[in-house]
Amino acid sequence: MRYYFKTVHVDGVEGEYEGFSLDYYLLEKEVCIESKCANRFGVEIYKRAKRADGTPYAEYRKIFDVFQTAGEAMEVLELMARNTVTPISMKDILEDLLGIADFAGEVAVSEAV
Repeated sequence: MRYYFKTVHVDGVEGEYEGFSLDYYLLEKEVCIESKCANRFGVEIYKRAKRADGTPYAEYRKIFDVFQTAGEAMEVLELMARNTVTPISMKDILEDLLGIADFAGEVAVSEAV
């Protein structure tokens, strides 16, 4: 499941984007090991922008199964939103915060839309 958390709008940088929006989401999935199941939580950041030439652009990163509770994930989402963390830097931020160097469940995409 994917739950909307917050959107942060960032003004444009001359020559690069007209500005962009960062959407933050809480991710939840059930993980089962030897018939014992538990919900695990992750985070997603989705960046929406228009390039200086008007071309739409989007990128996102999802990292699954990193938190044991929704509260832990939401605290990190709030911290990332407050500091306008982008999909590109999200993995580095989580590595520093959690002390984890490798995330098993990660998806990252950047593309013109």
